Amino acid sequence: MMVFTTPPLNVQKKQKQSLLLNANILRNGSRFEYVKGKFVEKQIICPYCETAYSVPEEKRTDVNISVYMMGDCAKNNADALILATADSDLLPTLKYIKENHPDKKVRVFFPPLGFSNDINNYMKRNREKVVRLEHNKGKFLNSVMPDVVVSDGRTCAIPTSWRVGDDGFEN
Repeated sequence: MMVFTTPPLNVQKKQKQSLLLNANILRNGSRFEYVKGKFVEKQIICPYCETAYSVPEEKRTDVNISVYMMGDCAKNNADALILATADSDLLPTLKYIKENHPDKKVRVFFPPLGFSNDINNYMKRNREKVVRLEHNKGKFLNSVMPDVVVSDGRTCAIPTSWRVGDDGFEN
């Protein structure tokens, strides 16, 4: 399983992501791999007061996803690809795979509260499957990692305040 992510700048969010990645490594071993993007500071100038300020901008994640998906198709490393996103920037990747590797099955899972009309319409036109996890509560809840992962005598547990409620969202 490949996960593409960018470490958050917020310390608490970064710690939370680190726990999730470590639990996945503990649970799945070498079957779990993650590829990191990064944040860069982008200078913005307010059009009204001309004050300059910087905002973080995520870089590389979309490109990493595209490169790996197309690479897996080119190397024939996969019969099916599952993309969990609502980011329409990945639509060209889906189109490329469909046009150049029509034998590959592609599924898109929209995360809870995430949706892309562009991706949804493209997938439907090409008779490919999309899953809206917010409308498939069972599938979503089955994909949630346990709060405590134990493997080879090692334990990774999330703090109680991060536990997921019955609705699949944090308490």
